[in-house]
Amino acid sequence: MENMHNRIKIRKIPAPSCKICGSRGMQIYNGLQDSLFATPGTWNLDQCQNKECGLMWLNPMPLEEDIHNAYHAYYTHRDDQQKKSRIKQFINIILNHSLKLLLRLTPIYQERKDFNQMYLGGIKPGKLLCVGCGNGNRLVHLADMGWSVEGQEVDPICADIAAKKGFNVHLGTLESLLLPDSSYDAIVMNHVIEHVHEPMKLLMECRRLLSPDGVLISITPNTQSYGHRLFKYHWRGLEPPRHILLYCQQCLTLLAKNSGFNNPIIWTTSANAHHFAGDSLKIIYGNSTLNPFIKIILNIVSKLFLLMARIIHALNKDSGEECVLMLRKEKQIVLS
Repeated sequence: MENMHNRIKIRKIPAPSCKICGSRGMQIYNGLQDSLFATPGTWNLDQCQNKECGLMWLNPMPLEEDIHNAYHAYYTHRDDQQKKSRIKQFINIILNHSLKLLLRLTPIYQERKDFNQMYLGGIKPGKLLCVGCGNGNRLVHLADMGWSVEGQEVDPICADIAAKKGFNVHLGTLESLLLPDSSYDAIVMNHVIEHVHEPMKLLMECRRLLSPDGVLISITPNTQSYGHRLFKYHWRGLEPPRHILLYCQQCLTLLAKNSGFNNPIIWTTSANAHHFAGDSLKIIYGNSTLNPFIKIILNIVSKLFLLMARIIHALNKDSGEECVLMLRKEKQIVLS
């Protein structure tokens, strides 16, 4: 692992201004480290001082051509078939089934179902593009819903894993692929936009690719979440250096309008609060040094956190761990 660290180089450039509104930023965190996936280096986070925006970003920012070096051990590089400890597998199955039985008695069950369907459950299936499709797990689920799915991925390792599941995966940045205009009825991005250096260019390209009245769904960590307030610089959603930009509802609204979408719909969800809590606790207690028993305890605590976060979300709709951005490409009216 040490030799791998010595080979990883991520150059940085100053990033004093907000990518959305151009305002100056103020440093809120410094010396952050990648505690989960062991990318070397320390990182600082600034926040936009425009109260109508509030975007957070890495400053200095990793060079776009170097950021692939931060993904050498990332979870999307793992195939589903990798072997796991049978004991750990058994315990996880028991915990997950227990959680599902408990959640059936709460609104969280439907919330998680809607999330897993990328909020497309009430939309007639058509042609769909999953931007940043990773290892293809979500493509499988969306195809089962009746969508004709394609993927896009910049990471060749992830693209290869997804393609082996039988899907057409476009390799390269979305802008470089030159896909046909108005060719998709839906575009989904799950935890993608925070990894992108130029989000406005991405959304504008998505708008070009959407058919008239097509829908774009983007899910990203919410910097105004209860988990961020609780865990602070240990919060899983920060994830330096892969999370280049971090969002809240205000800056997503501004970004969407600047990208040509007139009526953005944005809300927050606590559906995956247990994942954020679990990884945040691993960061606090040292992921690589935890014994299996402690990991089981933290797993249980994280699931209790899900219930608590959902109660808080019922009282404060802005407190969910993730923001959901829904955009539609409006039909153009042709005047005779």
